[in-house]
Amino acid sequence: MKKLIYLAIITSTLSHAVVPYYSIRSQSQNAARQIVGAGWNTNINICETNCWNGIFSIIPEYSKTVRPGKISQCLFGSPQNFPPCDECTNACNPCKNRNLHSIHISGSQSEARNPGDWLADYFGLPTDYVGCVSFEPYIENFLVDFSFYIGLDSWIKGLFFKIHAPITHTRWDLNCCECMQESIVGCGRYEKNGGNPHWPGYFSSTVITPTIGIQRNNLVFCFESFISGCDVIQDPNIIFNPICNARMCCQRLAKTGLSDIQMALGWNFLCNENYHCGLSLRASAPTGNAPKAIYLFEPIVGNGKHWELGGGLTAHWTFWQSECSGETESLGLHLDANVTHLFKTKQCRTFDLCGKPLSRYMLAAKFGEPINNLQAGPDVGSLVAPSKQFQGIYSPLANITTFAVDVSIDYQTDIALLLQYQKENFSYGIGYNFWAKGCENIELNCSCPCPLEENTWALKGDAFMYGFTYDPITTLNNPVVLSATQMNSTICNGTNNWPSGINGTAWAQNPGIDNKQLGWNDNNDPLIIYDVSTSTTKQVNTSLNPEFINLCNIDFEGARTKGMSHKMFAHFDYTWRNMEDCVPYIGIGGEIEIGKTCDNNCCAQSCESWQPCDANQCSSSHCNTTCTDECCSCAVSQWGIWLKGGIAF
Repeated sequence: MKKLIYLAIITSTLSHAVVPYYSIRSQSQNAARQIVGAGWNTNINICETNCWNGIFSIIPEYSKTVRPGKISQCLFGSPQNFPPCDECTNACNPCKNRNLHSIHISGSQSEARNPGDWLADYFGLPTDYVGCVSFEPYIENFLVDFSFYIGLDSWIKGLFFKIHAPITHTRWDLNCCECMQESIVGCGRYEKNGGNPHWPGYFSSTVITPTIGIQRNNLVFCFESFISGCDVIQDPNIIFNPICNARMCCQRLAKTGLSDIQMALGWNFLCNENYHCGLSLRASAPTGNAPKAIYLFEPIVGNGKHWELGGGLTAHWTFWQSECSGETESLGLHLDANVTHLFKTKQCRTFDLCGKPLSRYMLAAKFGEPINNLQAGPDVGSLVAPSKQFQGIYSPLANITTFAVDVSIDYQTDIALLLQYQKENFSYGIGYNFWAKGCENIELNCSCPCPLEENTWALKGDAFMYGFTYDPITTLNNPVVLSATQMNSTICNGTNNWPSGINGTAWAQNPGIDNKQLGWNDNNDPLIIYDVSTSTTKQVNTSLNPEFINLCNIDFEGARTKGMSHKMFAHFDYTWRNMEDCVPYIGIGGEIEIGKTCDNNCCAQSCESWQPCDANQCSSSHCNTTCTDECCSCAVSQWGIWLKGGIAF
């Protein structure tokens, strides 16, 4: 019953959105920050003048995200698959009391393994490893926004130009914490988790004894050391490439730069002392950085390097005024609404396979020719060589599913409405801001070399990659490279079904590989493996023929995201209106923004089984599945506080 419950959880998890790239609202895109303050908004859009007029402001702001679980949900899937790290309850456990999204990681032979655990074998960890990694991601922004407005009434009445650009320092932190289920050496320091060596043939041809291939001290110490790119399996007979893309950095990452420069040229076609309405042509020049896909949660300044073009509408209406005891009071509405198109730009992004959320963290094996000393078939009379053979090279799938892509977004809208009360030099305002970004359009950039070699890479799963011939003294001798692939494996499981195997075929015999046939060498000798569970040698299966990852299997569609948020903001300021030529002002304000994150109706592509496809030419419309195609919303929730000061002239 327990396994059935966990299987239901996994099915639910795979139906939720998992985005390989977390796209944010640009730090420049904040109509609320621009519209607030009587010192600003009552000194622009000035009517009945034929003179130059302008205003300059400086706005330092600090903002920080909240609701870290929503960020984790976009990055890793449904929170149903994230029980807390409750197995690590020792007082020295650094993850204690972190009731957050967690990934449970366990080896294929762990007695504590649940179907929802990530398979530790992919990360070069022992097959009895048990660990848990929790996340509390956040984003901090420190910025100084420089804004300038000038009225060009001396040229054309009602004509204006405005520009602003924030210098931004942004910090992104997954805030991950790993705990391992083992005895503790000292507070915060743990013994190596898991003691199993890898069996001969499972990863390498190395044989120390029939049950020991790669020893524990040559395996990866912990999940964090692998996922950050610091550690891999050490064995002279194989090449195990470290993870180079979609890394999970266990330290805070930061980026400083000039966010997008936003400009508007407009005309107030209606204007008097109590109201105005104007239209503008808006453009944004990308001065921030584009994603490089080195890290899963990488710091971005700006909108991802998009040029923007669109339009804007500004308006105000002072609907109540009063003069009492010599003091002037007023109440008015201010509107700033902008819509832009984000043009195509080149970015580097990492992708999953169709129907396999989070597969970028699975392990791929490289295949090639010629075929050396390997045949496959049910018996000696019907043996043929497979099409390709394992080349002794492993790589995290993220390394080969990271592409240069062209990304565009049809629309982005940013609408702020402010209710402002003004009394003499003081003003108080409260408002609402709606922001939305359309679904990304992602196309493969065909001008860049493709890192994915067609018909070359396949998923390893929990397959054995080497067979041996029997020797009465050493038991295992003369290793032969197999052609085994497991394209139906997932981030959670291989398909060999430890410990019982499938239909009487033991786990070590590769009962769950693609197109399985018995393995033989060129002398027609059966290729064997040592089955620890029965302490006997058995003939191993190989694939005839292996199944490969091709460009048509990359899930470009499922990686698309959109965004939407609602914000409340408030501002208080003081303006020295008794000054004539130059009018200074200063104020303080804050905002609370709630972003929308995918619900149960927003799904990434998820399929019941692997769908093979042929190698394609350059194309991104190729996911050969019958899965749903949804674009999912991922937007941060955050709070911010700012100062706004400047001078009008």
